[in-house]
Amino acid sequence: MIKQDRARRTHESLLDAAAGEFARHGYMGANLQRVAQEAHMTKGALYAHFASKRLLAKALTGPFEQTWQELLAQVEQGPAAPMEKLRLLAVRLAERLQTDLRFRAGFHLSSEAARAHGRLPRVAQDLCDTVATLMTQARRQGQLTGAQDPERMGKLLLALMFGVYYSTPECRMDRFSELLCTAWWQALSDGQPTLPVRQQDTPTPCHQA
Repeated sequence: MIKQDRARRTHESLLDAAAGEFARHGYMGANLQRVAQEAHMTKGALYAHFASKRLLAKALTGPFEQTWQELLAQVEQGPAAPMEKLRLLAVRLAERLQTDLRFRAGFHLSSEAARAHGRLPRVAQDLCDTVATLMTQARRQGQLTGAQDPERMGKLLLALMFGVYYSTPECRMDRFSELLCTAWWQALSDGQPTLPVRQQDTPTPCHQA
């Protein structure tokens, strides 16, 4: 039991170290020697847990994709109104990217692999589909004008997410959620009917959601 606990802790330590390495340098630039040093072990010990860089990356992308899908489903199936769900969608994803290093590494690796093959990451297409569904629902309920195209709005959120992420110097993510959510909420607000503003209608700042 003690040996199993030690192995589990080593495994988790390697994943944390690898997440930082992949998030900073991407797949091609990642160095397993640095990963091993960050985890305070030898490269040989690393290979005892992960036989290759590919398998180490897969150990991060798999959980990332699952968590991403869960976040989309939680927002889409939640009790909030469609417009609130659209706001929450950006908030939940942005805050997870900002605070969860492994999730961020999975995001980085998945998008990098997709670009290398000239395609859109599957999680990105799922995000666009979710936005389009919620936009259509919001329009049917009179929460949006007909000026905004659901498909284009999905692509806009995607562009904002990737744009803010890759323009953040040296992966400093302390303002990622704020920057992304502010831009996204402004884009959504541009398509809402003009109504008298009441105090309870004022949107909650992204970082407080």
